[in-house]
Amino acid sequence: MKSPVRPLPFWSKLVLLVVITAAGLLWTGMAGMQERVVVLRMFLFFGSALIAFITPYLLFPDPAAPLMQLGNAGPSGLIRHLVRRVSVLLVSTLLFIAVICFGDIHAPINELAAKAIYFLHGSLFFSGLLFYSVIRYTRSGKSSQFWKESDKGKKLRSDLGEYFKYPIDPGAIPSFINTVVVGALGMIAVSAGAALYGSFGLIFELIPALILVAMAAVSFSKLSRDLPSNYYASTAFFNEFFGETVAGKEQEGKVEVFQLWWVPRPIKSHVWAMLLQLDRKFPAGRVLLAGHLLIWILSYQRPGDELMITAWLLFSLFHHIIIVISLSDQFSPAWFQRWIGSAAEWIFARIWIQFRWILILAVSMLFNSWIFGHVSYSAQAAVLLFYIGSATVISLVSHFYKNVYS
Repeated sequence: MKSPVRPLPFWSKLVLLVVITAAGLLWTGMAGMQERVVVLRMFLFFGSALIAFITPYLLFPDPAAPLMQLGNAGPSGLIRHLVRRVSVLLVSTLLFIAVICFGDIHAPINELAAKAIYFLHGSLFFSGLLFYSVIRYTRSGKSSQFWKESDKGKKLRSDLGEYFKYPIDPGAIPSFINTVVVGALGMIAVSAGAALYGSFGLIFELIPALILVAMAAVSFSKLSRDLPSNYYASTAFFNEFFGETVAGKEQEGKVEVFQLWWVPRPIKSHVWAMLLQLDRKFPAGRVLLAGHLLIWILSYQRPGDELMITAWLLFSLFHHIIIVISLSDQFSPAWFQRWIGSAAEWIFARIWIQFRWILILAVSMLFNSWIFGHVSYSAQAAVLLFYIGSATVISLVSHFYKNVYS
């Protein structure tokens, strides 16, 4: 059965191509080979965290699941469908890796062999880790349902609520484990590849990437035998998980309108509605706190200023995953947006949502520079301007993408 996921229209592909190419050239167009290698490693390091957190949101809940079930799609059809679900992320990332490796404005034909090896390394690494993550999340539905419905899960929910005063759905435990495993695996693989390069040479840095591809292949062979049951179980679980609300003594604190003093009045209701959904379903604060921790760990290693600036730029861009996630109909359906506001209001609302993280980002950079001596004040200001500019661009592109697909 053919996957019902619609491909991007031509103009969207063209815009994506131009934006990714321009970003890659702006970042590494004037860099030497060694700087490109550092940027690629940093990109893969943070890309590991991206894959770990965003995979379930790309895959589930799948609105096409009823059609796939009606068409009695087999394992091969479901595999093609899952690949289509993550294809935009995969193709965009491979294009960006290609620009990092080959976008050498000064010497485009120098060290082509090394550039090709690093492009192969980056492509295998990201593809292997992404598909390994897809497989883990696809087969997590059955265990998630067990923890959600079993007596063990109910007891765990009760214990956590009583002792830690924090409501946790036990069904989320497998997803949490997947997030930790996938993110840690990718970060360890980047570090191991750099160590192998330092000890044995360029070609040996490919080994961790090949291991990730092999792990994905082995996991796929195990999953393919009962892929339909795992796919539909995961779809059912995430559909229920993202669609439910907590009640009674498990009710979490909600953002109140009076707390949004920093939001302009014309878009305050839009921002409140979106934050209400995002805070209920996506733990953005915990995700970004983990990102700050990783940055500080990296800074403790005393890398150069250029590497730290690159890390802060990547991390500032990583914040805008929240904008991408907000496109889901689970957060803000297109009909709801058209009903209560104009295109301009929703674009500004998505931009303004990102302002709640900018003070934390600025303070973290400032204290980091005081303690470790990295990143000048002018560079910090440039990172914050990049943060605002990238939020604006991503909000614009996201809104038009949302309208095309809704």
